[in-house]
Amino acid sequence: MTKKPPNLFNFWNELKRRKVIRAVFVYVAVAWAIMEAADTIFPRLGLPDWTVTFVLILLIIVFVLVIVLTWVYDITPEGIKVTQDLEEKLKEETAKATISKKDLLDTEKQPATAVGESELQQRIQILEEQLKEARKASFRSIWPAFIKKIVVPFLLVGLLVVLVLNKQKLVQALGIGSEKREIAGIHNTNATVFIANEDYEAARREVEIALESDPEYSYAWSNLAVINYREGNLDEAINQTIKAVGLDPKNSRAPYNLAIALDDKKDYKQAIRWYREAIRIDSTYQADTVYTAASSALGRLYNLFDQPIDAIIILSRARDLFPRSQYIYLVYKNLGNAYLLQQQTDSALKYLELSYSLQPLVPETNLFLARAYEAAGQINKSIEQWQNYIDLETDTVKANMARKHLKEITIKHLQDIIK
Repeated sequence: MTKKPPNLFNFWNELKRRKVIRAVFVYVAVAWAIMEAADTIFPRLGLPDWTVTFVLILLIIVFVLVIVLTWVYDITPEGIKVTQDLEEKLKEETAKATISKKDLLDTEKQPATAVGESELQQRIQILEEQLKEARKASFRSIWPAFIKKIVVPFLLVGLLVVLVLNKQKLVQALGIGSEKREIAGIHNTNATVFIANEDYEAARREVEIALESDPEYSYAWSNLAVINYREGNLDEAINQTIKAVGLDPKNSRAPYNLAIALDDKKDYKQAIRWYREAIRIDSTYQADTVYTAASSALGRLYNLFDQPIDAIIILSRARDLFPRSQYIYLVYKNLGNAYLLQQQTDSALKYLELSYSLQPLVPETNLFLARAYEAAGQINKSIEQWQNYIDLETDTVKANMARKHLKEITIKHLQDIIK
């Protein structure tokens, strides 16, 4: 007697027959790509953190729908049809069972000599197994109808309820019809312009209008922090920066803007603290909102305080993570200076020349490159770079010091040539 396959094996074959397994693999790959894209793009659009979670929940719900619909329906050349179940098989088995019964009855009518007693028992056992399998198949055939008529509508209703309950958050996340946020954004942009022009009174008015329109607007709180710092209210500025980050954990611009203000006022200790915070936020979300800019600024401060090893660590990480950043030339510049402070001239020249090739009109790049060429004994190139630096430097004191040094190395170089 042939042993029937286990039910689990039959179920796996049924999943493959209905193409459920293939649909699951394809959907998982597509869903993974969507999540990666959402996790990368949403922060750059200024969307709150919960929107990524919402996309994940939506993908899970759709995943269940994909499984159900793949099980129930099949795409054929004639169009979408309900997948054929085991009903045909059941009919065939029933027909076979009927034929077997008829054969059995015919056999019973025949003389006992025609069919042996052992063969008769074997046929009875086969018939019993076929009847059991037919009953099981009939029970399994109920599930597609149950899923189609009860489970699918229930899931659709659940999805509709989730969308209704989160309508406001979804609208805010997508920026659809969010008039208050749009108004706040306009006034906050105006405030940024006034801050750049050092008109803090006008900037404060614009920020206050922005916050009246939308008190939850993180970037308005960030600008308010910068204004308060510029006006000498450091404690308020720090509290408002913390509030800005609390409203939007991905708002790395808030600590970065405060760090720039502190840096300008030469409050380097506090500036380092907030540059690190900006880097931490972008690291958490694998974004380059301000990552390379903050890393470059932090590396510059480390070099200023004669900590080139710390500078090399932070700048090398930025170089590796975001090699195509628009601020990569600043990373190269400060990384080259860090190696120059370490007296590693070859590495210094490598990164300073890279920075110079990207942005040749940055005064500091020309200054560091002039020093590196001088340290490497390439005096002619050094003299050329010193002259470039003098032409670009707007600080009169620094330019005069550079002229004095250029004169000294030029005279020395001529003396060496004469000797």
